[in-house]
Amino acid sequence: MHRLILAVAALAATSAIAQAAPPPRPKLIVAISVDQLSTEVFEKYRPGYTAGLKTLANGVTFPTSYQSHAATETCPGHSTILTGRHPAGTGIVANSWTDRKTGQSVYCVSVPGEDSKARGHQNLRVTTLGDWIKAARRGARTFAVAGKDRAAITMAGKHADGVYWWSDGTGFVTSPFAGPAGPRVTQPAEAFNAALMAKWTATPPQLWPAPSPACAALVKREQFGQLELSGEVPPEMAKGVTEGEDFTATKRFNEAMRASPTFDATIADFAIDLITREKLGKGSAPDLLAIGLSATDYVGHRLGNGGAEMCVQQAALDATIGRLLDRITALNIPFVVMLTADHGATDASERHFEQGGHGYRIDDKALMMRLNDALEAELAVIWPPLSTEDPQQLYIVADPDETPHERVLEAAVAWLKAQPEVKAVFSRAEVEAATVPPGTPADQLTMAQRFHESYDAERSGDIAVAYAERASYGVPREVGDTVAGHGTPWDHDRQVPILFWWPGAPAERRNQPVETVDIAPTLAGVVGIKPPVPVDGRCIDLGGNCPK
Repeated sequence: MHRLILAVAALAATSAIAQAAPPPRPKLIVAISVDQLSTEVFEKYRPGYTAGLKTLANGVTFPTSYQSHAATETCPGHSTILTGRHPAGTGIVANSWTDRKTGQSVYCVSVPGEDSKARGHQNLRVTTLGDWIKAARRGARTFAVAGKDRAAITMAGKHADGVYWWSDGTGFVTSPFAGPAGPRVTQPAEAFNAALMAKWTATPPQLWPAPSPACAALVKREQFGQLELSGEVPPEMAKGVTEGEDFTATKRFNEAMRASPTFDATIADFAIDLITREKLGKGSAPDLLAIGLSATDYVGHRLGNGGAEMCVQQAALDATIGRLLDRITALNIPFVVMLTADHGATDASERHFEQGGHGYRIDDKALMMRLNDALEAELAVIWPPLSTEDPQQLYIVADPDETPHERVLEAAVAWLKAQPEVKAVFSRAEVEAATVPPGTPADQLTMAQRFHESYDAERSGDIAVAYAERASYGVPREVGDTVAGHGTPWDHDRQVPILFWWPGAPAERRNQPVETVDIAPTLAGVVGIKPPVPVDGRCIDLGGNCPK
C-alpha cells in the first residue's frame, strides 16, 4: 500500500509538471542579475521571501549553479550571463587588468584610446543574447540598466538601444561608446534624474527600512579588522548622510545610498520607467531588458552578509523585485524572467571564526609588498618586479633585459608557495595547459581549470594565486571600508542561483550544477533562435525550448 501511495504521488507530480505551461514565445525577456547573491545567501533567506523572489523561486530553479571560472568579480561574471562564454572567451578576465605593452591598469569597460572616464563595450570580445535577437528578429530591441557601468555594459552587448548606469550625484547616465546617446536616449534619463533629485531634496530618503523582528534578532556588535560596527540598522555609514542642502552630491551620501536597499529600489524605478516609456514587449519582435541590481554587493562588502543588515537588504530586495514583476505582469504580454548573480561571496572572516569555521584576514597589500621586497633582495631587480594590483593575478613588470622573466617567475612562485595564506600557485603556462574537456561538470573542475576558464593570453597575468578559503582581504579601519568580499576560485564565490520563471511555470527545483554560460543559449531557445556564434554553454530544457 505504501508503494502504491508513493506511485500515485509520483504520477500526480509528473502530471502536474506536464500540465504546467512551457515557456512562451516571449514578447519580453527580463534578465536580472543581483550582484553578490551567492547560493548561500539565497538559500538562507529563501524561506522568508514573500514577494518577487518567492515568485521566481517557485519557477524552474537551479539553486546551486556556477560562475564556474576563478575570476569571481563583477565584470567577468556579468560578461558570462548573456554571452554564453566564459571570461576566457569574453576577454573580461577581471574588473581590471594590466596592459602588457604599457604597464597601465585597464578598467574592463574603459574605452581604448579615449578619455579615462569613457565607458563602453569595446573590451568585450563577443556578442550577447540581445545582439543575437536583434540580428534574427527585425524590430527587436535591447536595453540595460544597472547600478554599475560594468554590469549594464557587459549584459547589453554591442548593439543595444539604450544602456544606463548610476553616476553618483547625477543619476542614470549613458555613453556614446556603450550605445545610442542622442537626445531620445538621454533626455528621459535626465528627466528621471531631475525628478528624483528634487524628490530627495524635498523629502530626504530613508535609506533603510526598519528591521523585522527576525532581522533585529541578528543585531550584534562586531569587530572586523580594526573596525568596530554596531550591527544595527541603519548602520553607522547611513546615519546623518541626508543632512545639509546639497547632501545628494556628497560622497558620504552616495556611498551610503549604494550600500542600502534604496539603491536597488531606485534602479528598479528607472527600469519600470524604461518599460513604460519604451513600451517594451509591445512591438512586433521580442525585446530584452537586462537589469543589474547592485546593492547586495555593496552591503556585503561594507557590512558582511551574516548580520541584520543583509537580512534587511534581502527583504527589501524581495519587495523591489515584486514591484518589478507586478509592472511586467500588468503588460499583459507573454514574458520570461531569468534571475542570477555575477558571483557569490563569503561573510567576514571574523564572523566565520566566531561561528566555528575557518577565518583568515589577509592583509593582501602588505603581503604583496613583502613579495616584491623579497624578489628585489634575491634577484637584485629594480622594485617592483611584479604588478600586484590584483593579488590573485600577478604580472611580471621587471625589465627582461636586466632580469629574465623566467627567474622572476620561478622565485615568485617559490616564495608564494611558502606562505601559509597561499593554497595554490600556477604559472601562466600551467593555467593555459589546464584545458577543460567538453561536458565537464562545473563542480568537478580542478583549481587550475577554474583559472583556465578566466584565461586570456593577451590580458591575464603571469602568476595565478589561490589564497585560503573563506579569507577576507584587507584590514578595515574606518566606516565604509571593505570587511568582506569575493573574487576567489572557491565554491562560496562560484555558486549562484539561476531562476527561470514565467506565468504558469512549473515549480521545479533542479540540483544539476548548470552554469551561467548556459543562460544565453537557453533564452535563445525560448525566443526560437540558435546562438549564431560558438558558445561555451548549452541550452537547458525548460519545456521544449531547446532546438533539436
